[in-house]
Amino acid sequence: MKVVIIWASNDREKYGNKILRDLVKKWHSVIPVNPKEKEIEGIRAHRSLSDIKLDFEIVNFVVKPEITLQILEKNVEILKNKTIWCQPGASDSNVEDFLKNNFTNYITESCIMIEDITKKD
Repeated sequence: MKVVIIWASNDREKYGNKILRDLVKKWHSVIPVNPKEKEIEGIRAHRSLSDIKLDFEIVNFVVKPEITLQILEKNVEILKNKTIWCQPGASDSNVEDFLKNNFTNYITESCIMIEDITKKD
């Protein structure tokens, strides 16, 4: 699987880094997004979703709900056929309402490090 991590981090104590390392360890391709970083754990970081030229299946949000909502609103077309995955704490009722109204494939309040992301429903 190719997974975009919104707000991946170089800080090994933050979940944006822990998730990145966990997914790489499980042999997934990871595309970090962080406008303040050029590289994270040796992987080129992108400034925004629109900067990504590679195809991906999942976008994983590791940010506050208000930032999740802003990014979703701005990138509906890019994310239309992707799985939206909100880590615990990355969604609230506003995010969930937006997801219900705009996307068919999304997961909230579930940790991507625990779930089997290769399972198809």
